[in-house]
Amino acid sequence: MLRTIEEQRKTDALIGARLGGREVFQRLLKGMNDERGVHFESLLCALGALAGYACQAQLRAQARAKGLPETAALMTVTAANGRHYFFGDALNQALAETKHSVWSLAAGAAQHHGCTRLPDISALFTHVSQTVGTEAFGIPRFPDGHNAGDLPVNYVKALWPALLPVVTLYCKEPSEWPLLFGAALQQALEAGRQVLSLELALQIIMEAAVPMSKVDLAAA
Repeated sequence: MLRTIEEQRKTDALIGARLGGREVFQRLLKGMNDERGVHFESLLCALGALAGYACQAQLRAQARAKGLPETAALMTVTAANGRHYFFGDALNQALAETKHSVWSLAAGAAQHHGCTRLPDISALFTHVSQTVGTEAFGIPRFPDGHNAGDLPVNYVKALWPALLPVVTLYCKEPSEWPLLFGAALQQALEAGRQVLSLELALQIIMEAAVPMSKVDLAAA
């Protein structure tokens, strides 16, 4: 399989990330399925959280590969509570500012399936920035009746170490990690579009993704 992927990279540079995204989605879909089925709010929250953190993790991995401090490409902000948070152009580009960003891939898939109204992503970034250093940071604002089963940070802490070997197997470079989770989100949006409105699904995804791109996981 890996030889096939490597051969296909010659004509499709994103083949590994796309296939890896499908694999990650299927693993989470199976792992989160219980006697009541799959709770899609939880699935979307978990994938959104992982996608956001992947934007930070890929920058850390690239810095390590160059022999630099892990946070070399990140701007570290220390809040009044003493915790560190990460910002920066490279982080935002992977998260929401390029055509292959997490937001672009998720929103594009939602629009493809008929979504005509997108969440206000700028307002979400503002909210996250304003809650840095407070108890409200990383607490998603989901509509009543649509809460996830856990907080985004807990999904990342539990699932990132377990899924990273799969991610690195499919992705040639760390820069592909956010793409892989963006592809997984596209799979989830397609699978859940009869369960949740696409606008709500996007809100759940990004309410988890934006703060998790900035979290200091080691201290969370």
